[in-house]
Amino acid sequence: MNYEDFRTELLALVNDGIADDKLEGVTARLDSVMSTEGPTDRLIVSVEGSNMSMAFRVRDFYEHNQASSKEVSEDISSIMGSIKENLEVIKTKEDYTKSFLTDYDKAKDHLMLRLIPGDSPILEETPHRMYEDMAMVVNINLDSLSGDDGRAVAVVNDGLLGMYGIDEKELFEKALSNSMEKEPYSFQPLDQVVANMMADDEFRMPDDAPIAVVATNASGFHGAAILGYPDFLEKAAEYIGGSFYMIPSSVHEFILIKEDGRCDPRHLNRMIRETNATVVSSKDRLGDQCYHYDAEAKVLQTGLDYSENRTRGENKIEGPAKADKPKTKKAGAR
Repeated sequence: MNYEDFRTELLALVNDGIADDKLEGVTARLDSVMSTEGPTDRLIVSVEGSNMSMAFRVRDFYEHNQASSKEVSEDISSIMGSIKENLEVIKTKEDYTKSFLTDYDKAKDHLMLRLIPGDSPILEETPHRMYEDMAMVVNINLDSLSGDDGRAVAVVNDGLLGMYGIDEKELFEKALSNSMEKEPYSFQPLDQVVANMMADDEFRMPDDAPIAVVATNASGFHGAAILGYPDFLEKAAEYIGGSFYMIPSSVHEFILIKEDGRCDPRHLNRMIRETNATVVSSKDRLGDQCYHYDAEAKVLQTGLDYSENRTRGENKIEGPAKADKPKTKKAGAR
């Protein structure tokens, strides 16, 4: 089934489910919602008299459906279960959630760093810091709306920042403090991570493979935000034993590859693009190129820039790593 037919059938089946379960005042529609990766197709379920609604990613359902080869109707029971569960949340927590989002005293301990693509359209109206071509924003973790099927978060935009009555510097300082306390960075050899995923303790990387490490935070959720921790790059260099390439495998983690003279950033970039196109969900994609950290010069730059500068026998930046500098976004940046 093609995507357009799937969308149409999904909406019809959800509306049938709403009618069969006699969910009064509940309506469903298809719409486009702006997210960190741009406009995304959503199934929007609204409740009469409420400002809150549910938004399900249609593309995710489609990809799951195609992979499982199920009939669309077989996925509806889980969607309807989620709708009914969230209806109770909306009825009991709407007023609290609205006041929580807009009240800095309530939200401040739930502010966390989040790294997203630097070309995300939300950045025009969102406080952010640029790290090469990636952008750091601040999330509010909505623990009361999170569950087994995922975490609920909201990005702090200019409007919320204005309600908080603080400046951008204080916002990021609080988010950094929370993130470092609640989600410290974690390093684990790549072969151990793969072995755990495969439930195969005997898995080993080839003997001639470069040293590779997965870097994320304690929970593994939005773990790429560790790039904003002041000592992350230096600690990563200590752990891996020198300079390294950094692959943005998703918004949840980086893969660090020790520089041993064999890695070609052009090859790494091709691998990243192919993986993003075939494996990584659009909502989890972070970037299409690798980065390089020079442990001696303490310089972070793109892999291609490093390769070009090395060919010329010079460093692109002297002094602090570029990642430590404030954002320098084009028109509209603060």
